[in-house]
Amino acid sequence: MNFELARANMIEQQIRPWDVLDQRVLNALASVPRECFLPLEHQGLAYSDTRIPLDNGRFSLNPNIEARLLQAAVLEQDDRTLIIGSGSGYIAACAAKMCKHVEAIDTAESINETAQKNAESCGIDNIRFITGDLIADLPDKTTYDAIIVNGSLQMLPDRLKTRLTNMGRLIVTIGEEQSPIMEAFVIRRIGEEDWLEQSIFDTHIPALFKANQGFDPTFEF
Repeated sequence: MNFELARANMIEQQIRPWDVLDQRVLNALASVPRECFLPLEHQGLAYSDTRIPLDNGRFSLNPNIEARLLQAAVLEQDDRTLIIGSGSGYIAACAAKMCKHVEAIDTAESINETAQKNAESCGIDNIRFITGDLIADLPDKTTYDAIIVNGSLQMLPDRLKTRLTNMGRLIVTIGEEQSPIMEAFVIRRIGEEDWLEQSIFDTHIPALFKANQGFDPTFEF
């Protein structure tokens, strides 16, 4: 399979038509080989408009949704970015191409080990993978210019908002898994205790973690 051609076709046929026009996002997608972040048996689907199974019952998001989340984060060269839910490491790797430093946290050590190997195989070394609780095990008092939640949550994570720098952006999808439609939001910090919330698109994506994976999806951040 010609992965390079498939990658170019993905950008032109899936990503651009979904209003992802930020050239820095398109450049990141063009430079990160998505097939290297997927199980060997599913690499042929790397550039298809579909979810792909990962370990621990997780799934990758569709490429167009990944691209929209990255675009909404408006990443800059000197930004520090947090990914909630490491997944395959692909979103973290694309973010790492666009900003200074990325931290990705996941409750499953095996997920992080695989994600780190995937990133290192592509020569990406500005990502730190953290295993532990989504909030308690984050670096103490660290704030981020952008936070991307790599999966859906049932409620708005208010405590995550305090981890944003001034003008920082939180990208999160809210909705019940059994509901046909969820809503993706960008939440921008505009003051010490002030945030601006904006709905950006409707979608339906897998829950961030299942309860049997060490995470309660109803947990109130």
